[in-house]
Amino acid sequence: MTERTFADAACAAVLTALMFLSGCAGAPPVSEQRYLLGISEAPVAPPEDASRRLSIAPLRLAPFLRTDGIVMQTGAVTIHVGRDHLWAEDLATQLQVTLGQELARKLPHVRVLTEVDPTPAGVSLRRLEVEVDGFHGRYDGVAVVAGQWWLRDRAGQLLASNQFLMERPLQADGYQALVKSLAAAWQSVADAIASAVAASW
Repeated sequence: MTERTFADAACAAVLTALMFLSGCAGAPPVSEQRYLLGISEAPVAPPEDASRRLSIAPLRLAPFLRTDGIVMQTGAVTIHVGRDHLWAEDLATQLQVTLGQELARKLPHVRVLTEVDPTPAGVSLRRLEVEVDGFHGRYDGVAVVAGQWWLRDRAGQLLASNQFLMERPLQADGYQALVKSLAAAWQSVADAIASAVAASW
C-alpha cells in the first residue's frame, strides 16, 4: 500500500466514524445536546437498620475521559471529543451515582453510600474503589466500558478485585444510541460488582 493510499484509507475511516455519529452524512450542524446516563427504574429506598454498608469512593477516570464532551474512538490510536454532544453532568459523578443506584437494587439488605458517612461500631463496612479507563464509542459501532475495581474492608484489607471490559453494539446511529449502549454496559459492570460484594459477606 502506498503512502497516499494509506492516507486516503485512514481519512475515509475517520469520515465514516464521524458520519456514523452524526447519523446522516448530509445533516446540517446540530445545536448543542447534553446527555444523562439515566436509570430506567425508580431508586430503591435504603434499608433503615442495615448491618451491612457499602461505601463507593469517588470514581477515577482516565485523563482522556475528563471532559464534558462524549468521546469517540475514530481509529486505532485516535479519538474525537464531541463539541456539540456533551455530558449534562460530570461523568465521574454520573457513574458513581448510577453505580450506587444499581448496587442498591442488587443488594437490598446493604446500605449503599456514595458520600462519606460515619459507620457505627458493629456495622460491617465495605469500601468500593473503581477506576474507569474506557467509556466511549468506537468506530465499528460499539460502546466500550473498561476499567478495574477493588473491594476493601473497614481496615483497608483487599477482599476482592477484578478488571472489566464490556462492549455493547449500538442499536442505531448517533450519540443517543451510543449513550444508551454505554449505560447498558455500565449496568453489566454493576451486576458483576454486586455479585462480588454479596459473596464478600
